[in-house]
Amino acid sequence: MKIATLSNASVIHTRRWVEHFRARGHEVRLWSLEQGPDELRAHALPVAPLPGLLRYPLAVPALVRDLRAFAPDLIDAHYVPNYGLMGVLSGWRPVSVSAWGSDLLLSGRAGPLRRLRAHFVLSHADLVIADADNLARAARELGAKAERVHSVPWGIRVDRFREGERKAGLLLSTRMHEAVYDIETLIEGVAPIMAGRADLELVIAADGSRRPALERRAAERLPAGRFRFVGRLEPEALAAWLGRADVYLSGSHSDSTSLSLLEAMASGAVPVVSDIEGNREWVSEGEGARLFAPGNPAALSRALEAALADAPWREAARAHNRRVVEARGDWNRNMAVVEDLMTECVREARR
Repeated sequence: MKIATLSNASVIHTRRWVEHFRARGHEVRLWSLEQGPDELRAHALPVAPLPGLLRYPLAVPALVRDLRAFAPDLIDAHYVPNYGLMGVLSGWRPVSVSAWGSDLLLSGRAGPLRRLRAHFVLSHADLVIADADNLARAARELGAKAERVHSVPWGIRVDRFREGERKAGLLLSTRMHEAVYDIETLIEGVAPIMAGRADLELVIAADGSRRPALERRAAERLPAGRFRFVGRLEPEALAAWLGRADVYLSGSHSDSTSLSLLEAMASGAVPVVSDIEGNREWVSEGEGARLFAPGNPAALSRALEAALADAPWREAARAHNRRVVEARGDWNRNMAVVEDLMTECVREARR
């Protein structure tokens, strides 16, 4: 297939997706308003100095000129409000739109104008790919035709994530430092547990706009010398940290399928995570994880205490979680399903 992918070139998910389909032998060209790594060979679209509501639609004429020259079999658009909108406005068919989570679970429902935009995109898409059941349901509620919506978790490259030399008491967060991931609650929740146990250490990976405030909060609330911020990690370093971690922490208020959760499950880092629908598609209280109410530090403290107090349960959870990810969260197997859906979408359009 000749695939025209529209997506943010600076995001790792875009890179993984494009490289996968190129490796499969498809001719994939990427268009983006954001600059990405040179090896992606993204086609730059004009960036008007305007809010995103206008910036993306105004780039459509330039996109259409390029599409006419490329003549793709399929438009592959990622994230509903911006590149999904551009794909539909281009007039090219068929259009596959992939939802990433917050584009439907949060922004897609935030007010009548955003709901109208999501409805316009989803109702005109020939294929809608969601990476979790809750996201697929949101797509249908916002206007996608039920028969065109498919729930397929992207998954992870399971063989990259293995148990390493476990460090007892190592707590690890790998979520971005943004409001939706609520690392403030993690810091507040682990603080009393760390105060009472000298064997615990907290490592906070990744980065984001809230990092300076989070570093100040940690310095105020956590024992000196027993926490650290390690920033963005390359895939190998991330896998190494997860393989050593005793417990994985996430306080997210909203998620579809969290790849960070799947990476932790594959690596043997026992999840202590927020009790939200996206997480419950993979773990449940006492079966693979301990759950806590989002935004509730005291509930996190209780969940963490329960996990740390029961070593046999943690070992059973590690084995259980690895089996779950191998069965349902394998990148190669799940992306083959996506490829089949795209191929059938092209066949339908030709018919």
